[in-house]
Amino acid sequence: MDEFKEDESLKYSIFLNNLDSTLNVTRDYFSMQYDYTWLDMIEETIPYIDNILHNPKRFIINEEDLVKVELSKKVTVESVIHLTQHTNLIQDIDKDDNVKPSKILNIEHEESLDTYENRFIYTLIQQMTLFFHQRCATTRSTSFYEDKNRFIYSAKTKVNNDEITVNLNIDSFDRDYRECQKKDNMSYEDRVRKVKLQLDGFTGTELYSTLDRLKVPPVRSPIRHTNVLLHNPNFKKAEELWNYIQTFVPKDMRDADKKDYFDNGSLKMEYDNAILMTYIANKVIQKNKGKNEKAIINEMFGRLIETILETDYTITEDKLRDMLLKEFTNIKKKNNDRRKNIGKVLKDRLERELNNIDKDICLFEEAKNG
Repeated sequence: MDEFKEDESLKYSIFLNNLDSTLNVTRDYFSMQYDYTWLDMIEETIPYIDNILHNPKRFIINEEDLVKVELSKKVTVESVIHLTQHTNLIQDIDKDDNVKPSKILNIEHEESLDTYENRFIYTLIQQMTLFFHQRCATTRSTSFYEDKNRFIYSAKTKVNNDEITVNLNIDSFDRDYRECQKKDNMSYEDRVRKVKLQLDGFTGTELYSTLDRLKVPPVRSPIRHTNVLLHNPNFKKAEELWNYIQTFVPKDMRDADKKDYFDNGSLKMEYDNAILMTYIANKVIQKNKGKNEKAIINEMFGRLIETILETDYTITEDKLRDMLLKEFTNIKKKNNDRRKNIGKVLKDRLERELNNIDKDICLFEEAKNG
């Protein structure tokens, strides 16, 4: 009597009932997705600040001082009016009615950059520079994730005189790296270098260096909305950046997941069923030595259907047909995709090798002609 035909369903049940298995799952996942909108904001605002620095707003300071007549550089209308209002400064009036004052009001006009609007820009440049360096210190040009998984499956079972031991280790490592998207054909590193040069240039302008020398107090929030800040488009854009920096919240996304556990749910059940199917396949192959491949496949397929029916005896023929057809379609698609990927990898490798050969030939020809 054929041992496997004697009571196959019972043997499968014995296999699973005697199965003592463990599945240890470890996972080490880390993801870092960087946000680059801060760099876009700085780049958009720099031309507007550059316009302000090249055409700074100034105001006139009048310095008034009483000086001896001989030391006065220029007698103005204001000087004469002041003298008429302060007759005590008249020293003498000659016979021709010429007035000789002892002192006269001297007025000097001086332009100054120390305005509220200019101090606002001066402070903004300082904050931009600090903000820029802080973001550069925490931002990289490449976002990425890495996902490491390990599955250690161990199992023992016994079916009649068959003692089965299984030890299976599976390691998987998935990762992806994405460079910051280029802007105006410039990489992240190029953009950062350009912004740094522009910020360094701002500190060398007349407006910045003058206010820095004067050690003017920095402007603080809330901003005083003068007419210039309200209506000048350059200052309006500068204030947008000011508010952006003041309220900035990093949008970088960091995610990590570490796990180390023994699975006792559906995942371990899938492994148990896979081992059972492997056991059935080995038995079929041993039993059908000498048979053609089609006969072996038919018998394995029959075993699979028996196992499905034992798991769910209410399943209908139509449902079983749909389920098998769906799995067949999915597996066939995966196999086709796998073949395409393998073909692409081989093609790329062949092209690289041919390019290397071409380079070697060119070098050889150059050395030969040289």
